[in-house]
Amino acid sequence: MSPQHDRASGLVDDTSDEVVEPSEDERDAWQRVRRSAQGMRHHEAKTAWEDARKAAEKGSRTGRDALIAQAEIDEWERITEALFDHAGAYDSADDPFVQGELEGRAHHAPPPPARR
Repeated sequence: MSPQHDRASGLVDDTSDEVVEPSEDERDAWQRVRRSAQGMRHHEAKTAWEDARKAAEKGSRTGRDALIAQAEIDEWERITEALFDHAGAYDSADDPFVQGELEGRAHHAPPPPARR
C-alpha cells in the first residue's frame, strides 16, 4: 500500500505523516475478512473483493459503517493482491502481513501482571 493510499484510508495523518493506529472496528473487519478468505484461491478472493465493493456502493453508509466497509474492501484487496502470483489458497498463518501485525502488537502489548 502506498503512502498516498494510506492517507486516503485515514491510516496516515496528512499533516505529520504519523501512522494512526487502526480502530478496533477496523481490526475486527480485517479479522472477519481473513476468516472468510481462509482456503480461498485468487479468483475466489477477487470475487469477494468485487462483491464487497458493490455492496458498499449500493448502501449509503456513513460514519462507522463506512469505515468498516472500507476496511473490509481494503483487506479483500490486499489478500487478492497477495494471492495474485500465489498458486495456493489463502492462509492467514502464512500471510507475512498478518504475522508482522501480530508480532508488532505483541511487542506493544502491556506486560502481563506480575504474579506473587
